[in-house]
Amino acid sequence: MNKEEFLEKLQDIFERDDEITEDMVLDEIDEWDSLSAMAVMAFFNKSLSITLLPAEVREMKTIADLINKAGI
Repeated sequence: MNKEEFLEKLQDIFERDDEITEDMVLDEIDEWDSLSAMAVMAFFNKSLSITLLPAEVREMKTIADLINKAGI
């Protein structure tokens, strides 16, 4: 999975029509809530074989943090 595909998947998870960018702050995304955080955790586990703990997700501040955790 490349960065573009990853960002598109996040856009689907957040159910956003506008583009997701690396510099976006998670807390400033209206759709970022506990449900979308769980969906991100499931996506990492299923698609990337990476287990994210809730504490790890809470520490992430930007989309770039998610990208870095994914190793993309």
